Amino acid sequence: MGNVIFGIIMIVGGASGHLALRGTDSSGALVVVGFLLLGYGVWQMKRGGAGNR
Repeated sequence: MGNVIFGIIMIVGGASGHLALRGTDSSGALVVVGFLLLGYGVWQMKRGGAGNR
């Protein structure tokens, strides 16, 4: 569940332009990483992974 929440925060922060991916100063890259993290979190929840216990 933490991956989903953190992914959403990264997407919103990157899309608003207030946050950027560390080392790249790119907010677009942060949005991409946020979507990847969000997808991974959803996949873990559907699979019943360790984050669900």
